[in-house]
Formats: sequence, C-alpha cells, structure tokens
Amino acid sequence: MFKYLKHIPRYLIPCYFDAILVGAYTSLLDVTWKQMSSFVQNGSTFVKLLALGSVQMCGVGRFPALPPLSPALQGVPYRVNEASNEKEQCCVSLAAGLPHFSAGIFRCWGRDTFIALRGLMLVTGRHLEARNVILAFAGTLRHGLIPNLLGQGTHSRYNCRDAVWWWLQCIQDYCNIVPNGTDILFCPVSRMYPTDDSPPQPAGLLDQPLYDVIQEAMQRHMQGIDYRERNAGPQLDRNMRDEGFNVKVGVDPETGFVFGGNRYNCGTWMDKMGESERARNKGMPATPRDGSAVEIVGLSKSAVRWLLELNRKKVFPYAEVTVQKDGKQISVSYEEWNQKIQAHFEKLFYVSKNPSDPNEKHPDLVHKRGIYKDSYGASSPWCDYQLRPNFTIAMVVAPELFTPERAWGALDITEKKLLGPLGIKTLDPDDMVYCGVYDNALDNDNYNLARGFNYHQGPEWIWPVGYFLRAKIIFSKKLGQEMYDQTVFLVKNVLSRHYVHLERSTWKGLPELTNDNGQYCSFSCESQAWSISSILEVLYDL
Repeated sequence: MFKYLKHIPRYLIPCYFDAILVGAYTSLLDVTWKQMSSFVQNGSTFVKLLALGSVQMCGVGRFPALPPLSPALQGVPYRVNEASNEKEQCCVSLAAGLPHFSAGIFRCWGRDTFIALRGLMLVTGRHLEARNVILAFAGTLRHGLIPNLLGQGTHSRYNCRDAVWWWLQCIQDYCNIVPNGTDILFCPVSRMYPTDDSPPQPAGLLDQPLYDVIQEAMQRHMQGIDYRERNAGPQLDRNMRDEGFNVKVGVDPETGFVFGGNRYNCGTWMDKMGESERARNKGMPATPRDGSAVEIVGLSKSAVRWLLELNRKKVFPYAEVTVQKDGKQISVSYEEWNQKIQAHFEKLFYVSKNPSDPNEKHPDLVHKRGIYKDSYGASSPWCDYQLRPNFTIAMVVAPELFTPERAWGALDITEKKLLGPLGIKTLDPDDMVYCGVYDNALDNDNYNLARGFNYHQGPEWIWPVGYFLRAKIIFSKKLGQEMYDQTVFLVKNVLSRHYVHLERSTWKGLPELTNDNGQYCSFSCESQAWSISSILEVLYDL
C-alpha cells in the first residue's frame, strides 16, 4: 500500500500516511470488538475502551506463563517452541499490570488474576481462555490454597489467604455467565502437587475433575491449614521476619468464619511489608489483617452458598466436608456452614449505633458507628474497627449477609469519607496513621511512611471503587425506585471521571492507584488489570 505514496506530491505524503495508519488501526479495533461479547459489541465507547484492557492484559509471551493443562482437556492451544522445536501449550495468561507486572515471573498473581478475570475475560466473552486460566491455577492447589505469585507453578509462593476464595468466586461467575458453564466442574485438572510435599508432577500424571479440587480446598480449610513456607528466609523474602513465614488458616467452628494469619505476615490484597531499617518497620506488615478479614468472610459465604445450591441441583456431588478432629471424624454440611456465617456476620461485624450493644467486645475502640468492621479477631483489636472499603466486596458477592438499611448507612459513610475523584481511600482520613501520598523511594525516620509503608493506609485505589458502586446498585434496588435512580446518577457521575482518564491516558488504561484527592502517583502501575476490570463490571451490572 505504501508504494503508492511514491507517486503523489511530496507535500501530500504525511496526510495520506496518516490516513493509512488510522484506517488500519480503526479496522483492527473493529475486528477486535467483533470477536467479543454482545455486551461489548453493542456497548458504549466507554465500554469498548475498557474492553481493550482485555487485549492489553491478556496474551501469550515467549515463554508459557501458566503451568501445562491436562493433555486430556479439549480446546488447549499449542505451538512449536522456536528454541527447542518441541510442541508446547500456549495458553493466554493475565498480566497484573503495566509496566511493572507484564512479563517474566512477576506477570501472573493468583489474587490479581481472579479479581480481574470476570471483567476482562468473562464479561468480554473470552470464555475458553478464562476456563484455561481457572484450570491451570486449579492444578497448582497446595495446602488447600491457590498461590499468590504463580511462578509457572514450579516457583509458586503460597503466602496469601484470599486467592483461593477469589478463584472460587470466578468459577461461580464462569458457571453463571458462560452458556453451559457448569461443564467446567467436570473438566480434568492436572495436579502438579498431588500432596503438599510432592515435587512438581508432569501434566497428565494425576488428573481430577475440578469439583474434586474445589472440595479439597473446602475440606482443607475446615480441617485447618498450618505450615511453614518452603525455602523460608531472606532468600525467599529479604524483608519478612521469621514468624511471617508460618501460614495458618482455618474455620471457626462456632461462626463459620475463615480466619488466619499473624501480625508478621499479610495474607490479603493489602500486603505491604515494611522495608525500612532506618524507620524500624522492616519485617512488619503495615496491614496484617489477621483474624477474619471481611472480604474473605464474604467470599467464603458466597462459595459455601453456591456449592450448597449446586448440590441441591445434583451438579456438585458433595453436600458436606469431612474432617478429623481430636481423633474423630466430623462432618459439617454446607447448609450448616452457610447458616453459621449468616447467623453471626452482622452480629459480629456491624458496629452498632447503640453504644450499649452487648455484641460489641471492645466498645472503647469504636470511633465510627454504623459501619462494618474490616476484620474480626485481629491480634491488634483496634485494626478491626478501622474504616476501609473492603466490606463493599462482601456486599457484592454475599449481599444476603447485610440488612439493607444498615448496608446503605455504611455505604453512605464510605462515600463521604473515602470516595475520591478516581479511586477510593484505603483508610479513613480520621485514622491516626492515615497518609494519602505514596512514595516508595522515601526512606526517613517515620515508621508509618518510610519506604512506602502507607501503601494501603490512605492512597486511593481504583479497583475497590467498582465494588463500592456495585454495592450501591445492589442495595439501592432493595430500597425502592427513587433510591435506585439517584444511585444510577451517582454511578454515572463517578464513572465519567474514569472515562476522561481513559481517553487521555497514553497507556489506554486505568492506574493502580492515585495519591490523595486523585493526585498522580509516579509509583503506581499506569494500567492495572483489576482497575479496568472492576469498572467494566459496574457497567455490566448497570
């Protein structure tokens, strides 16, 4: 095509060159959108721009990022490795963000992948690729957990408590969104680690249906998980203290709440580990969130309720988990587990407006009423009472846990205190350790700031905004048409700022976070998978 430019006057070449490139670019965009779901194809310009995040974050690199799937599984893509000239799988993987988490060992993270998968892969119609990602991570299950850092499965790090619950939520979303979605439950999963101490096994040596892997994860939690990370020490994590390598997770037999962690590790998405020797915060998590983190309780309630429903429909073969306690075999039905969480959640997580509430263990630590605690049973009890946006996640995945009027009041407080121009504050500005400016290079004597210790202590993250807005939509519908109409107006107003940012961004994405009041943060990823995904999910819910 460009050879024709040689035959036109030279002063016209730039405009024709531009016309050719722009025409090719727009044609490629059209072809891309036509391969996506009807939601994207028929969606607004905003929807289509967000959907391009799926192209940006989902891809195949020079080296496979996912562990190999079972040879018995249909629909797995293959290629010939240029170096070895051997056939290998080449499944699409999902990058956590650009530019910091796009390639190599730091591309794939369990938590990031499954927070972003619904929006970037299921909502956009990339169902087969989503299935392969779900099954690849299923193959790495170990200790009943999904890895934090994937490392192709052979170099995984099992140091987070929440990734397995996000994984289960994605399987549920897959079953609900994809036609004949429950077929995934019967797909073969090639177990890389048949036992906790197994060396990595080749694909196809031991295959199990996905429903068995799900059941193992549930049983291991009810039994109790207690181990020390492999290769513990500075060679694995140069900042973590020795006690931080001990991983403990379980289910409270009275409440049904999943609990875990200790004050020296951080097993949820708020995972900043102190790095400053000068400020003496090295080896201390800024936000350990040990005990029962509110979003994990919500995600586990969602999973238990879903498995109970599947069992009643005779799609999932297990009605209970069976564990050994004190030398005896004990069975706990999913119905019983579901009822326990339901019965105890608001009683123990809601901070009542009544100062004399008999359910409140630490009334002296309450500094805001009418909110939901960020955790329950933390080793530092005051951390339970910090206002953070994590309870909105539980509202979306398990709305049945919340009384609509209480939920609406808590969301109203969150909107007034935490909502920023683009993101949402990760900590109440009235909290004594709040700081909204993240500077990972700063090393001074301030314990709460040095080396970015305040990563999740105020800076405004984008992805939780999606859950806040979705929670507003869910509960406004329960409170009447007028409230719903007002909420839609708010949602569109908030999302208009994301649209403007997306159009102006040279990265064509939404950032990981901003500093206080939407200020630019140079230490943030310029385009983050879960940020794009969560905003796209809001539009999907609307």
